Amino acid sequence: MRMMPLKQTDAANLKSDESLLELYRTSGDARHLGTLYARYMPMVYGVCLKILKDPGFAEDAVIAIYETLVRKVPDHEIESFRGWLYVLARNHCLMEWRKKQRRPTDLHAPENMVFFDAIEGPFEMELAENGESLKKCLELLTITQRKSVELFYFEEKSYREIADLVQEDLGKVRSNIQNGKRNLKKCLENK
Repeated sequence: MRMMPLKQTDAANLKSDESLLELYRTSGDARHLGTLYARYMPMVYGVCLKILKDPGFAEDAVIAIYETLVRKVPDHEIESFRGWLYVLARNHCLMEWRKKQRRPTDLHAPENMVFFDAIEGPFEMELAENGESLKKCLELLTITQRKSVELFYFEEKSYREIADLVQEDLGKVRSNIQNGKRNLKKCLENK
């Protein structure tokens, strides 16, 4: 049986991670880094999907991570590309998740935000139209509800930060925010 010559891409796929990294660093040719990244793209996508919970966001993150990779590889001493890439992907996705979710304190409880997001509208409208009604309604809340709501919505603190500031457990902070928001909604609807 006669052996077919390897195509350039096939030959590149046979090179080790280290040799592809070195080729990229010395030549600056992004094809070498692209070949290396393609090996681990399923892993990167899996990490992104696990954290972001949305295939579209995960695909966008895979592309953004490659762009970050192009910038960061020349400046870092990388002993294990796979491990380094995993950490880079995880950190990128966690930052993206935090930007989108901002308020939840753990990755396993994004459903806690559904209630809050569903009634966000009255606050935004009220602030834009007349902040006085909102201020009056805030004064009607209990001290702990008012403080939790103000820290959460106006100072954009996380549940964990609020719990530390008011020295309450996380569940109590969530409850104060939920009850405070419900009371504010009722108050604003009556005005």
